[in-house]
Amino acid sequence: MSQVKVEDIDKIDLSNKDWWQPKIDKKEYKKLCQRSDSIAWFHTILYFSILILTGYLAVLSWGTWYAIPAFLLYGSVYACSNARWHEYGHRTVFKTRKLNDFFYYISSFLAFFEPISWRWSHANHHSKTRYLDLDVEIADPRPTNLRILFFTEFFGYYRVKGELQKLIKYSFRIFKPVKQFSEKEVKITVADLVPEKEIDKMVWSSRIFLIIITLTIVLSILLQSFIPLLLIVTPQIYGGPLLWILAFPQHAALKFDSNDHRETTRTVILGPILGTFFYANMQYHIEHHASPQIPFYNLPKFHEKIKDQMPDPNVGLLDAYKEIIPAVIKQSTDPNYEIKRVIPV
Repeated sequence: MSQVKVEDIDKIDLSNKDWWQPKIDKKEYKKLCQRSDSIAWFHTILYFSILILTGYLAVLSWGTWYAIPAFLLYGSVYACSNARWHEYGHRTVFKTRKLNDFFYYISSFLAFFEPISWRWSHANHHSKTRYLDLDVEIADPRPTNLRILFFTEFFGYYRVKGELQKLIKYSFRIFKPVKQFSEKEVKITVADLVPEKEIDKMVWSSRIFLIIITLTIVLSILLQSFIPLLLIVTPQIYGGPLLWILAFPQHAALKFDSNDHRETTRTVILGPILGTFFYANMQYHIEHHASPQIPFYNLPKFHEKIKDQMPDPNVGLLDAYKEIIPAVIKQSTDPNYEIKRVIPV
């Protein structure tokens, strides 16, 4: 398999003939692709301010019953750093590459993703969305394992465990496959997508992340307190349910091996708190896959301009899961079953 270039993300545009592309005036499209540093700073400062504030309140509540809701809130905000990792990784938030990359590395640690390997993995995800054995980010392999899907992955257990194994192995330059979601043979791994010139960066970023985690554990032992552990890394587990609820509908139970994002990807209409703040507008997921170079803060406008070309979106999470849950249960016994979307002619 040929290597995937990160820059290929930017080549998925209106002239691309291989994937479905919406019809839109080119001037309007270019305007939607424009980045705004002022909007980028607003969202960045807002997120990290609330993360710090909820963390501070959680620490203050330690030793009382208020600690349970306080840490759940902090963990949920922390876990949704996943959405920031994703947006900074696309380099579409700020105008400058340096600012996007700076916050990408910070968000990668918070989201517990080794930054180099996942940048290439995500580029591959966009160029081979839901192509079996090629897209390594498929979250609903079939036949569906309901126990893994609705329990262990609900808390991000396999993802966190798999990523920790990766950090340890990559730190020692071991690049063997790490099984995350099933016991099936892994035909392609994240490490396979990383070009040779990036391997050293991946090794050193893994080592740095591992050192930070080790120091956190040591600090907890020295302080004889769980607080450092509850503030770093583990929020991805106890705060993971909200992230899973928001993220799983992206592609769940939909078609494999299609070049039409309207068949493989789902858009869910959410409000400003769950959608814009926690999930950075990734609920507009068909729109994002169709044009990943559009900043997340412009996706609602993009949706309005092309919604007549797309299947009806799910309105709210309940509507989405009313469709998804029966489908994945059926897929646990019938791996060929899939939700068929009604595509406008």
